[in-house]
Amino acid sequence: MSDSIISSLTHAISNTYIYMGIIVTIGGIFGGIINIIIFLSLRTYRQSSSASYLTVVSIINIGQLLTGLLSRVLINAVGVDWTQTSLAYCKLRNYIFQMCAIVSPMCMCLATIDQFLSTSAHPRWQRWSNTKIAYCLSGIMISFWSIYGIPYLLYYNIVVSSNGGTPSCTITNAIFSKYYNDFHVPVLMCIIPLTIMIIFGLLAYRNVKQISHRTVVPLVRHRHEVQLTIMVLAQTVFNIFATTPCFIVLTFASFTTLTQDPVIAIQVRFAIAITTCIYYLYYAIPFYIYICVSDRFRKQLHYVLFGIHLKRWRTLTQNEVLPMNELPRISVEIIPST
Repeated sequence: MSDSIISSLTHAISNTYIYMGIIVTIGGIFGGIINIIIFLSLRTYRQSSSASYLTVVSIINIGQLLTGLLSRVLINAVGVDWTQTSLAYCKLRNYIFQMCAIVSPMCMCLATIDQFLSTSAHPRWQRWSNTKIAYCLSGIMISFWSIYGIPYLLYYNIVVSSNGGTPSCTITNAIFSKYYNDFHVPVLMCIIPLTIMIIFGLLAYRNVKQISHRTVVPLVRHRHEVQLTIMVLAQTVFNIFATTPCFIVLTFASFTTLTQDPVIAIQVRFAIAITTCIYYLYYAIPFYIYICVSDRFRKQLHYVLFGIHLKRWRTLTQNEVLPMNELPRISVEIIPST
C-alpha cells in the first residue's frame, strides 16, 4: 500500500513541476519582458524612481525563473540534472538562484519605501525619491548580495550518498547549512522583506489618500502616484500569499525526525513541489497584477505596444528602399536660356 502511495506521489511531483512550471515560467518571462518594455518606453516611468526599482525587479525575476524554475522543469521533463554531473553548474546555478531570490524582494522593499517617500507631505523626504538614488541603491543592493552569495560558490558541492545512491548538489558545510535553514530562508527571504513591504506599503497608501487634500499637487502627479502605490501594494499583498506557504513547508521539512517515514517524506516532497510552484508566482505574476488593478496601466500597455512600437515597426517597413521598377517617375523641366 505504501509503495503505491509513494509511486503515485512521485509521479504527481514530476507532473507538478512540468505542467505548473511550464505555465509559470512562460507566463512570467513574457510578463517580465512586457513590464521592462513599458517601464523603459514611457517617460513617466523613466523619470520615476519607484518604476526604476520595478524595472530592476522585472529583470531579476526573469533571471530567477530561468535559473530556478526552468531548471526544475527540465530535470523532470527530460530527466537530466546537470547539477549532479557538473560541479561548476551546481555552484553557479545555486549562486545565481540565491542572489536573485534575495535581490528581488529587497528591491521591492526599496520600491515601497521610495513610494512612501515620494508621496510624503515633507519636501525633505521627497528629495530622497529620485532616479539617481534609485539606480545607485539598486547597484549597491546587487553588489552587496552578490558578495554575500560567495559562500554558495564555496559550500555547494556534488555529494554521493554512502550507499551509492544518486548524487546530489547540496551544501556540505554543516554550520552554513544550519544558517541557511534557520536564518537565510525564513528571516532574510520571508520575514524581513514582507514586514518592510507591508509597513511602508500601508504608509504610502495613507499618504496617497491625503494627496487629494493638497491643492499644490498637480492632478497628473496625483494619478501617477496613486497608480504606482496601488501596483506596489497589490503586489505586496500577493507576495504574502505566494511565499508564506513555501517557507512554512520548508521549515517543517527541515525537521528530519518528522520525515523519516517514507510515506510522510514523499508527502512533504509533494507539498514542497506545489508550494514551490506557487512561490515562483511571486516572480511571474507582477505584470498580470498591474493589469488587473490599474486601468491606467492597461491603457499604457495598449499605447506602448500599438501606439509606439507597432507604429515604429510600420514606419520602418514603409521606409524601406523600393525596387527600381517601383520608384516614382520624376519629370524634369528644362528651362530654355534667354
